Amino acid sequence: MDIKQLQLLTDIVEAGSLSKVCAARGIAQSALSKHIASLERDFGAKLFYRTGRGVILTEYGRSMLPRVKSLLGEFEQLRSEIRDRAGVPSGPVKLAVQASITHFLVGPLFKKMRSDFPQIELRMMEGFSGSIEEALANGRADIGVLARYGGRMHKTDEELATAELYLVGAAGDPMVGRPEIQFDDVVGLPLVLPGAPDGLRLTLAEAARKLGLKLNVEIEVDSLTAMREIVASGAAYTILTRQAVEVDLALKRVQASRLVEPALTRTLILATGAQRPLTHAGRTVLDVIRKLMRCLQAVPGPAKPAPKRRAPRRAAAGSS
Repeated sequence: MDIKQLQLLTDIVEAGSLSKVCAARGIAQSALSKHIASLERDFGAKLFYRTGRGVILTEYGRSMLPRVKSLLGEFEQLRSEIRDRAGVPSGPVKLAVQASITHFLVGPLFKKMRSDFPQIELRMMEGFSGSIEEALANGRADIGVLARYGGRMHKTDEELATAELYLVGAAGDPMVGRPEIQFDDVVGLPLVLPGAPDGLRLTLAEAARKLGLKLNVEIEVDSLTAMREIVASGAAYTILTRQAVEVDLALKRVQASRLVEPALTRTLILATGAQRPLTHAGRTVLDVIRKLMRCLQAVPGPAKPAPKRRAPRRAAAGSS
């Protein structure tokens, strides 16, 4: 038994599929099955059950997993300390990024890391804020770039940028044909949003409750790409920043109207995992992200329209 075999065990558990592990490691499934058989001989018991959808841990496997993760964490910490003393940032850094900013952050980040810090192995996942916080909490991510909504911030959050929220609909839809739209005109529309608990979903629901209204969420989707396609098809609307649909706006697939009364915002923040302290490589990635976000913030965006107030509704005939 060695560290690589133990890492294989956790990779299979996280993937839940032998084919996914084979693709990630570039090995044949027959070779992976031999590794598993060898591992089970070392443990002296069966570790996995095969199912129609993949593999799951046996009861014995579940009982051993916490100790295996602990050993791997200790080993990684030792390797990190060795690298830090060498003075050159190196080794793996697991990064989780809000899906709505992947398109403009990830390309420049990977290019910078490859040119200036080639010994750092950057591993990335993307998702909505809820999944990123979960990954930071359970050690699947070392660094997270995620969103907070409505001014909610944690003490450990490091603020990167703030953007306004927009109602997004299909191109040509009159509801998104004007620069601004009031929030109470939005809540009755069919919406596609991430499933709860998600920061955006909770913030919108709270804003609706304050107006005595309820969101009309017709579709729950935990994929930004799927949300964009649903909106572009005209099947529903969504609420996002302009940056999240920048490509679709440029292609004239969608239009967007800024939310007002109340205006709602999204703040991007940097966060780190609670499982272990950041390595030299992790601190280096943090610094590069900060610098890139400052550069991106310096690029001028579209001018904000002057705020318009809706004309007061006429009183019904016979009312006082």
